[in-house]
Amino acid sequence: MKTRSLFFWLVCLFLGATNMLAQSIQEKTPTTLNGVWQMCFYRSSSPDVVGELKTSNSLKILSDDGRFTNLVMMQSGAIIIGYGTYKQNSESVYTEYVEKNLHLPQLNGDKNEMHFELKEDGNLMFVKYYLTVDRDGNKIDSWCHEIWKRVVMPSAYPENIVR
Repeated sequence: MKTRSLFFWLVCLFLGATNMLAQSIQEKTPTTLNGVWQMCFYRSSSPDVVGELKTSNSLKILSDDGRFTNLVMMQSGAIIIGYGTYKQNSESVYTEYVEKNLHLPQLNGDKNEMHFELKEDGNLMFVKYYLTVDRDGNKIDSWCHEIWKRVVMPSAYPENIVR
């Protein structure tokens, strides 16, 4: 009888431990950065309040073929301000290999490691990258922070759209 009880308890212990270990393993959701992203900023009427997130006129296109393009919408039309290739290194870092950048010419022909965190179901991306020098070659050693919102297709054509 004691042998049966001991065997029963060992089986229960084994099954319990296996079940507990299986629950701690979580499926990783693949992170996809592909798509069109719109730069955002916080706007506030008071310096004491963070404010609300507003979109800007800057877009970043991360293509599924590994190319990126940064463009700005202006009254006279859109212009490309930077382009190159990119590669996602991990769930929180991707590298832009900058071919040409008008805004940050010090990055031309260089790589720029972008640390990111996705929020709001992958539709908001907080990015930071490190710059050692400014466009004139002056040492700055500073982190730059950007916020990007994924551009999504609405379920219906908006009635108030201006084309």
